[in-house]
Amino acid sequence: MCNPRKVMIHLTRSIEEAWRRSVEETAQFEENICETGRLSADIFLDKEMGQQSLVMLERVLSGEFDAIPAWDRDNSGNFIQNLDDAVIRYSPQSHVLQIEARLLENISAKASATQELCGFTVGEVATEVVKKYYDDGWGGRTKEKVEQEARQEADRRLDAAMEDLHREQNKDAFADAEKKAQKTAEKKAGEKLAKRITEARAAMREQLQLVLHSAVSTARYEMNTVIGETYRQTFLALVENNHGKVISDVKTGRVIEMELEL
Repeated sequence: MCNPRKVMIHLTRSIEEAWRRSVEETAQFEENICETGRLSADIFLDKEMGQQSLVMLERVLSGEFDAIPAWDRDNSGNFIQNLDDAVIRYSPQSHVLQIEARLLENISAKASATQELCGFTVGEVATEVVKKYYDDGWGGRTKEKVEQEARQEADRRLDAAMEDLHREQNKDAFADAEKKAQKTAEKKAGEKLAKRITEARAAMREQLQLVLHSAVSTARYEMNTVIGETYRQTFLALVENNHGKVISDVKTGRVIEMELEL
C-alpha cells in the first residue's frame, strides 16, 4: 500500500426551465373496535325455595363453603367467573345471569395520492466530491473505480441540489400540491378504514355467536354446580333452623344425595 491519492469531481449546472411533476403523500389511520355479545337468564331460586335461597346463592358465590371457590366481584357488586373466551356474570340486585363475550381488533388502512404541479426555476447549482485511491489498487481502490464512484455520487448530489432549488423557488406551489395530495390520501384512507371496520364488525359478530354457543355448555356446568351447592346449603340451613337432623349428606361428582329428618 502506498500513499493515497485524491480524485476530485466538481459539477456545475445552470437552470432556466419550466417543469411539471407530481408529488405523492400517504395517509394511514387505525382504530380499535370492540364487539360484545350477551345471553341472559333469570335465576328463579326464590320461587322454589324462598328468598333465603338467593341469599344462600350469594354466600356460595362468595366462597363461604369449601365446595365452591369464590367468584370475583366487579365494582357494581356482580359476581364474575371467567371462562376461556367468555365471562359469566351474576347480578345479586336483578338476579339475572349473563354470559358475555367480547372481541377486540385493531383495524388499519393506508392510502396514497398524487397531485401535479408546475413551476419555473432559474439559477445555478454546484457540487464537489473528493475520494481517495491508491496507485497499487490496495483494497480495490483503483483510480478508475474511485473516479466512477465519485462521478456517480456527484450526479446524485447535483440532482438533489436541483430539487432543493426547485422547492426553494416554488415553495407555495409545492406546499399547495402536498396539501391537496395529503387531503386526498386521508379521504381515501378514511373510506378504506370505514369499509374494513364494517367488514370486521360483521365477521366479529359471527364469531361472537360461535363463542357464546361454545360457552353455554361450560356456563351451564358452572351454574349447575353452584345452584346444586346452593340447594344443599339451603336445605342444611332449614334443618338446622328447625332443629332437624342430617342423616346422610353425600356428594358424588355433580350428584348430591341427602337424607334429612325434620
